[in-house]
Amino acid sequence: MEDVTMTEQRPDQDETMAQPAVAVGEATAATTEIAPDASPSLYIKNLNEKIKLDVLKKSLRAIFGQYGEVLDIVAHSNIRMRGQAFVIFEDSETATKAMSEVQSFPLYGKPMVIQYSKNKSDIHAKKDGTFEQHHSERLLRKEKFANDFKPKKIQARLQAKKQALALEQQKLAEQHQQQLLQQQQMAMHGGRLPAGAVPGSAGANVPMVPDEYLPRNSILFLQNLPHDIAEAQLVSLFQQYPGFKEVRTVPGKSGIAFVEYDNEYYSAAAKTALADYQIAPEHKMKVTFARK
Repeated sequence: MEDVTMTEQRPDQDETMAQPAVAVGEATAATTEIAPDASPSLYIKNLNEKIKLDVLKKSLRAIFGQYGEVLDIVAHSNIRMRGQAFVIFEDSETATKAMSEVQSFPLYGKPMVIQYSKNKSDIHAKKDGTFEQHHSERLLRKEKFANDFKPKKIQARLQAKKQALALEQQKLAEQHQQQLLQQQQMAMHGGRLPAGAVPGSAGANVPMVPDEYLPRNSILFLQNLPHDIAEAQLVSLFQQYPGFKEVRTVPGKSGIAFVEYDNEYYSAAAKTALADYQIAPEHKMKVTFARK
């Protein structure tokens, strides 16, 4: 495996590692027992990520080289492998002794965490003639790792699409609200827009507010009415509430109407009572305060 040079380095970091007063290997003099899962390759984590990659590898070789020949040191600067390295020895006995005596040794302010590597190194695979199989298995592991993150990527793309769709729906809703506003203005001014209002313009200088947040008004705005509904039917429906004054339809505009009460308290009571009223089998009436 090829090494990649890290681009991150602590500005005040010396290019050489401070050597301890006592050699690392002096801490344990007894013969180390070989574990059944022993490997000639060691996996090291909790390394200082701020150290330049070539400096880190040089320091690891100086430490582990005290126990035998280090065939290779593998470390990368990508996000997945930062703070980690593999040290490859000739045999398991050497690796076991090095792991036992170097475990938790503080390298650049961080104690090393060492364990046997679960995977065979390229060097040993080439030596025992299993490199092709070893290489194929490694590619499969990389593919599995990439596939594990696919659901997250898909979820992120779906979330982005949802946000784009929501923005588009909001834009369409604002356009619809603008049309309704102009219809209200035309109804209030005898079928004409007020002076200065431009058909299809952004609100005729009136900010768009969702229907649910409109301030109270003594006039109610009805939407989603059947096209053939009679004015008398609306009068019969709304006059049962106190303060009723009149129903006004909009000439040439079906499906909408206005209902006026003596004050906004009476209109609010009628609005609450008749919100989403099923005025026809396929028409649920929408009742909001008219825009002022």
